[in-house]
Amino acid sequence: MNHIFKRTIVLLNSLDKIEILLQRAISFSSTHQTTLEILYVHETPLFAVPDIFLVEEKRKEGELDKQKVKEEIERRLAILEYKKECAILVYVDDTVDRLLNHARESKESLVLSNYHETITPNLIEKCSYAFWINKSFKESYKTMVMPIDLKDESRNCIVTAQHIFQNSTLELIYDYRYLLDVLVEREDYLNVVSLTTNVDYELNQEIEALNQEKFNKYQKEFNVDGYFMEGGGPLHEDLMDYICNQKFDLTVLYHNNEELFFSPVLIVALLKRLSTDFFICQY
Repeated sequence: MNHIFKRTIVLLNSLDKIEILLQRAISFSSTHQTTLEILYVHETPLFAVPDIFLVEEKRKEGELDKQKVKEEIERRLAILEYKKECAILVYVDDTVDRLLNHARESKESLVLSNYHETITPNLIEKCSYAFWINKSFKESYKTMVMPIDLKDESRNCIVTAQHIFQNSTLELIYDYRYLLDVLVEREDYLNVVSLTTNVDYELNQEIEALNQEKFNKYQKEFNVDGYFMEGGGPLHEDLMDYICNQKFDLTVLYHNNEELFFSPVLIVALLKRLSTDFFICQY
C-alpha cells in the first residue's frame, strides 16, 4: 500500500526516557521513507530546567538554553547512529499550539510522544492528528487490539495498523451498545446499558444479528480474531477490563470528533487508565 504518512514528528517535553521513542521514530521514518523532525517544547509550569540546559549567565532566572537542548538531542541521535538530516526545533511553553503550527499537513504527519498525564489529553482533545503514544516502553508488540464501529474509517485504520505493525497479531472489538446509544441519544454515553426500554426489543435483535454478521465479515476479510461485546457496565470500563485482562501491548483507535465512540472523551479515558501503548489514526 502507499503509506499515508510523509512526516514523522517526535514531540518531546523532556529528555527522560526518550531512547525507545527516538529509536522507534528512526525505524519508522527509515522503513516508510518519511522525513524525521523533532519538536521539543519545555513547559515551564510542569518541568524544571535541568542545570545543563540553563543559560550560563542566567542560571538564577532558570532560562532554557535552546542550543544546549538541541546539542543533547543530536548527541542522542548520534548514539543511535542516525546520520541523516533532521530538523530539531526547541520552544518554551504552549505544546498544543507549537504542534498545530508545526504540523499543518495533519493527515500526512505521524506524531510520536511519551505519555504525560497533563499534556497528552490536551493534545488529543485539540489536535486531530495521528498519534503514536508510548506508555509501556516496550521495544516491540506481540498483540494489539482495536475497537471498531463497522464504518469505513475502521477499515482504513485496520489496513494502516496491519501495514505498520506487520509482526503483531490484531484483535478487533465491537461493542453493540455503541449503536444503541446513537439510537436513544443518551447524554452520558459512557454509561449506556446493554438494552434500553426506548428501543423495540425485536428491532434490537434484528440489528444485533445484522451487525454480528458484519463483524464476522470483518474478521474473515482481515484474517483476525474478534470479540463481539455486550457488557453490562459503563462502556469505557468494559473496554478497559477486557483489554487489561487480555494483556495487549498496543491499543489502536481512530480520532473522529463526529462519532461518540471515537470522540476525544473516550480516547482520553482509555489513555488515562490503560497501560498499553496507543496508536491513534486520523481520517
